[in-house]
Amino acid sequence: MKDLLHPISLAVAVLGFLCLLRDVPTRRRDPATTALAAVFLLSGLSFLFSITPMWNHLDRVLGTVNLSVPLAQGCVIALIACQQVVLTCWGASPDIARRRARAWLGAGLSVIAGLLVLFALLTPSAPRPIDFTLYYAHDNMYAAYLTLYVTAYTIGELFLARACWRLARHSTRTSVLVGLRVVALGATITLGYSAVRMGNVIAGAFGTSLAEWENFAWTCGDVGAMLTLIGWLVPTITDQAQIIQYRIKQHRSYHRLRALWLAFHSEAPEIALPIDRVDPAQRRRFRGIAFKLYRRAVEIRDGRFVIRQYLDAGVRERSEAHHSAKGFHGDELNAAVTADQILAGIAARAAGNRPDPDQLTDLADADADRQTSQPMDDIDALLAVARHFPREPARTPHPERASA
Repeated sequence: MKDLLHPISLAVAVLGFLCLLRDVPTRRRDPATTALAAVFLLSGLSFLFSITPMWNHLDRVLGTVNLSVPLAQGCVIALIACQQVVLTCWGASPDIARRRARAWLGAGLSVIAGLLVLFALLTPSAPRPIDFTLYYAHDNMYAAYLTLYVTAYTIGELFLARACWRLARHSTRTSVLVGLRVVALGATITLGYSAVRMGNVIAGAFGTSLAEWENFAWTCGDVGAMLTLIGWLVPTITDQAQIIQYRIKQHRSYHRLRALWLAFHSEAPEIALPIDRVDPAQRRRFRGIAFKLYRRAVEIRDGRFVIRQYLDAGVRERSEAHHSAKGFHGDELNAAVTADQILAGIAARAAGNRPDPDQLTDLADADADRQTSQPMDDIDALLAVARHFPREPARTPHPERASA
């Protein structure tokens, strides 16, 4: 049963770790992200060490029989502590979270140290990857080892279930609420594993065995651990999906602004940021889509500034009348009129026809009262103008301006 369920749980742990791996370097100041990545990594290692082929391989390579036991269970104790760090960081102030995190990590290290000492006092005679607990259940030293491990494991899972359920009630994010409740359910199921393992200790003291409960113990342990990992994975994957969706939106916005940008660049190529002049060591920072989109938006804004002295009030009045007759109003009307003004302003600048000062006006969308609380809000305003812009090939820049 163990070798059937462990690889599945290992795959879930690897998936979660890979989802967080990219975020850890960029969120170095966020201990919750680092701790959650550690949960997935330690969980994966605990399953990996317990699979029979890896168990036998470690015995041969390290020269110590059954060393996978303290390695795997040490990882479990460490991940239990890391799970509490995640919940503490999510639910407490930074000062309290740091204090509690140190306490949980210190307690975890103490238990791991105790397990290593007790395991060193055992006298394992042969590899027992399948029935290690049953084989050593009558050994007093192993009974002490197992009691320490199961006690720490049970306390950790009880705290985990209680904390997740309480924190879920206060969460405003659906993915976090669902994820925490799944974690609480998984932690509760793992108590079946704890019960059987504590039963092994008691049965050993009375000279009996719980061999018939071994499959139940592994099922509770693996299913509970898998649900716990899935629960942590729900907000992780949701965040990754939102990031991917945001990146896709950035790429689409970048390409949809191309026609508008080309119109300005064809008349005023000096708006382009000269990336070639940037230090090669810094040039890598400018390759991401976020900077490219920001750069395009800034250059379009610079282009709007360039044509400000060529915006004729008559063009705006005629455009407003035309688009109002088509049923446009509000921001959509302003965007359509702005597109017409930009085209007319670029043409006027190219011909050198500057309106009289009393005929100058501003772009229509400059009068709109917008709330730009998000980075993409300004991009959305430019996209609204771009939707009304004709998709025509840009003119060749004037030679004298191209060299400016």
